[in-house]
Amino acid sequence: MAYEERETGNLIGSDKVEGTAVYGPDSQRIGSIERVMIDKMSGKVAYAVLGFGGFLGMGDDHYPLPWQA
Repeated sequence: MAYEERETGNLIGSDKVEGTAVYGPDSQRIGSIERVMIDKMSGKVAYAVLGFGGFLGMGDDHYPLPWQA
């Protein structure tokens, strides 16, 4: 039986995080989460990669965001 939940109390599926809009302190959208990076040893998410700028996925810049942010 497949486990279909994408989010529980302490867990969230990567497919739910990827594509999430990120807003700056002025409430303007600055980009979206492209991927999450997982530490191989601990199994914990180390950071998320913010993609911003560009057009239709071309010319995007990337910025690592600490997962706690």
